Amino acid sequence: MPFVQALAIKLITAIRLTRLTMAFGAVSDVWFVILLSRASGEYPGIEVVRMSLWAALAAGAVVAIGLFAYGASLNDVLDVRHDAAFSPDRPIPAGRIGLGQAIVVTIGALIISVVASAAMGRMALWIMLLVAGAILFYNAAGKYIPSVGVVTIGLIHAAHMLIPNAGLTFTLPVWLVMTHAMGIAAAVHIMEDKRPRLGRGRIISLGLGWLFWSALIISYSVMRGGFWPAGTAWWVLLWPFAAVVAFIVIAIWKAGGVHAAAASEKLKRYGAMWQALYGAAWLMALGHEVQAAGLTVVAVCGFAAMTMIKEITGLTGRPIVYR
Repeated sequence: MPFVQALAIKLITAIRLTRLTMAFGAVSDVWFVILLSRASGEYPGIEVVRMSLWAALAAGAVVAIGLFAYGASLNDVLDVRHDAAFSPDRPIPAGRIGLGQAIVVTIGALIISVVASAAMGRMALWIMLLVAGAILFYNAAGKYIPSVGVVTIGLIHAAHMLIPNAGLTFTLPVWLVMTHAMGIAAAVHIMEDKRPRLGRGRIISLGLGWLFWSALIISYSVMRGGFWPAGTAWWVLLWPFAAVVAFIVIAIWKAGGVHAAAASEKLKRYGAMWQALYGAAWLMALGHEVQAAGLTVVAVCGFAAMTMIKEITGLTGRPIVYR
């Protein structure tokens, strides 16, 4: 029994270090691109179309989880002194995991991402390495300049969606996820009153960064002739539009009337879940109802799993011994 308890505490500590409760959104984004690429029939030569569906989804999940775990644990490794002063409950300063072990987790997460992305082809591997480099830049420097950090977060989300299919021409979903991630990152920065604050000048800089990268992403689609799928009515944009409106309503409802830290946590958790619903909405808009239904089921199950993991990780340390 003590062995099982010790193993459970180590597992919970690893989950808290890597923040896996938030990784669901990253997995959903990659799965959306895999499902769209296979359903559209426009990309017969890419690896995620040639391999079996389950193999493609498994590789995509491993890449997404690995990159997310790499970014989260790298953040704690680099911020160990800051967390010791301001977030002593984090796993490293709390003594639940050593700095050396956290470094091993960071490197291990990156390695499994490399292996899984290589299974999806050479281009997938290169994009994965680009995303890993962007994550390193954000944690080492970007997050200390709010406007740069928020834009970097959006670009990381956008680029990692292209790991399974670098030639994706329909980039509106990529643009939406980038905008979604940037909006949440900016809101969290304000809610948690992080320093330096997002003043007027930094907000303008952030807006200009968003406009630049939005123009670049949309222009890529236009140049490749894939801005809007042929034969698809424009009114189907109501599906993703409805998903955006629903998220705004839910975010205001859940974040209202609670402490800023709790509101920030809820915003990040619901934001991660909503990425799967965005994918389902786009698939429904493009006429891929079966795939849309599947991603919706995944979203519901994922949210339930996120909630369960969150409750379990709340038992780390003294509470689990008490129980």
